[in-house]
Amino acid sequence: MPSGLDRRITEVNFIRKLKRPDGCAVWPVYRTGEDRFGTWLFTPKGSLHRGEKAGVAAYCNVGSPVGPGVAVMHLVPRAGWWIATFWDQAESRWSVTVDICTPPRLADGVWIYTDLELDVEAGSRTGEVQVVDEDEFAAACDGEFITAGEAVAARHAADQVARLVRDAAGPFAGAGHRRLHAAMRLGLAPVRHLPPRLFHDH
Repeated sequence: MPSGLDRRITEVNFIRKLKRPDGCAVWPVYRTGEDRFGTWLFTPKGSLHRGEKAGVAAYCNVGSPVGPGVAVMHLVPRAGWWIATFWDQAESRWSVTVDICTPPRLADGVWIYTDLELDVEAGSRTGEVQVVDEDEFAAACDGEFITAGEAVAARHAADQVARLVRDAAGPFAGAGHRRLHAAMRLGLAPVRHLPPRLFHDH
């Protein structure tokens, strides 16, 4: 079991991802530990995900729009304009996905960040690493939903993270998947309740 992963984990936190101008998503995580890379947050298979756009909400299980969902491990870096998600490669077409975003902040048990559209993806079977959603990024910049300063930071973060993933460096050298599989063996219950307070601005 990776160092720092507590067998007695019971504390549930949440992630709240904001998407300008009028979208957000919320899902639960267990805070499983911290190390030199940052804070590790695990979501068991079968946990509830709530997405909202323009006031219309929809629910599914974390990791999949249909079916039972997928277990995932997130990494919030100690400093950086991103949050990484490590996937069980037996159940997902991804190995790693990384949201480029404003630096995540913790407030009252909720990790909050604003999506800056660019994503880094690594395929679970091909191993191919690419930066995606360039069109959405350009449209958000043109629409002034992403500021000039955020755009510069997002581009730098995307290039930096893509390089780390391609080089299998830092947390992408195997730590994420080791922590994911260790957390999966703990038998943590899926979280099916999302408190209403999570759906309002922080």
